[in-house]
Amino acid sequence: MNNLLKGLVSRTAWYGLFILAIIQALGPIIWMLIGSVKTSSEFYRDPWGLPATPQLSNYIEAMSQSGITSGLWNSVTVVLLGTIILAITAGTTAYALTRYRFSGEKLVFSLILLTMMVPPDVLIIPLFTVLRSIGLLGNLFGLAFLYAASGFGMATLLLRGYFISIPVELEEAARLDGANFWGVLRHVVIPLSLPGFASVLAIQAMSMWNDLYLAFVFVRDPALATAPVGLLSFFQRDSINWPFLLSALATLTLPVLIVFALLQKRFVEGMLKGGIK
Repeated sequence: MNNLLKGLVSRTAWYGLFILAIIQALGPIIWMLIGSVKTSSEFYRDPWGLPATPQLSNYIEAMSQSGITSGLWNSVTVVLLGTIILAITAGTTAYALTRYRFSGEKLVFSLILLTMMVPPDVLIIPLFTVLRSIGLLGNLFGLAFLYAASGFGMATLLLRGYFISIPVELEEAARLDGANFWGVLRHVVIPLSLPGFASVLAIQAMSMWNDLYLAFVFVRDPALATAPVGLLSFFQRDSINWPFLLSALATLTLPVLIVFALLQKRFVEGMLKGGIK
């Protein structure tokens, strides 16, 4: 009887913790969705209550007033460019560190890892100077390079761990069959490492999509502003239009949820293999 009671208490405690974790994860999203369909007076009168009549028109008005539609396209453009640059640079670097032995290999890998420990705030002035000197300051291509550079260390670390899990014998067998270097990459390495690339690029794409700081500092043209920068239009000098802001936030959150849902299986698989190795 005592064992049965202890087991019941233990299961109840675990279920309670799971419920708290779910509430912590879903609570802000639910609050955001409810607040996005309120009127301003309803929101300020009772931020936690349900709306009397859902105002779905908030989404349309928020998109039109903030100019966030163009910001969405700018965000999509810069995220695509950033992930492509990151996939090429981090992928080739991680593969070279995995398959080739050279003098200073460990030093190079250590320097790459050190880039993960440098906060971006201390690099703003040097980055500003470099981008201006090469003519990439103030455009989406330069911002995409910044995003790729900020995620380069983590991406290289995870992809290197994933490449280690691929048997070298498979590549040697492909070379014996007549495949050259590019053939080995195309038919062996890349197909087997797709889960690793999917997990790394999903992480970095979400970080790029949500970034406000770098986009606000390095792109000052309103026509090139990304979606997070467009959210600043809801912050007035003496007030904040919370229903419109939450409507815009819900719109920006939807693509992230869709990407994560589509890549969830490969995301978990790639993180486990890359992280363990």
